[in-house]
Amino acid sequence: MGLLSRRDHSELELRQKLAQRQCPPEDIETAIHYCTEHNWLNDQRFAEALLRQGIAKGHGWQRICLDARKKGVDMSFLDLAQENAQYDWYEIARETALRKYGDLDGQIPAVEFKEQARRIRYLQYRGFNYDQINYALSSECFDD
Repeated sequence: MGLLSRRDHSELELRQKLAQRQCPPEDIETAIHYCTEHNWLNDQRFAEALLRQGIAKGHGWQRICLDARKKGVDMSFLDLAQENAQYDWYEIARETALRKYGDLDGQIPAVEFKEQARRIRYLQYRGFNYDQINYALSSECFDD
């Protein structure tokens, strides 16, 4: 319970942390069942928090999915959280690009090919697809 008092964990994370502390497997199962029964351990809630945290960091859907898989979250939980929240990934990509490359006027200045390729790689690493990156770096989306 001490682990769950600090932050939410996925079931897999909690199993791994308890196993690292050399807890017997039957005690781990009992603890998981008890925490799930009392709603202290909830993978759906964890997926929603993971999605919010990823967006706050400026990550795209693909990166958030990768992080969720590493933490053992069932993708159906993450899909449901994404459907309920209805995020605009194009705008999130744009905001991420503005934070990194924007000038004081809220524009992304035009650059040479090599720098543009570097920016594209950065946004790909952050988890955005090509259409979202193209939107984020295009000058038309800044003519508000």
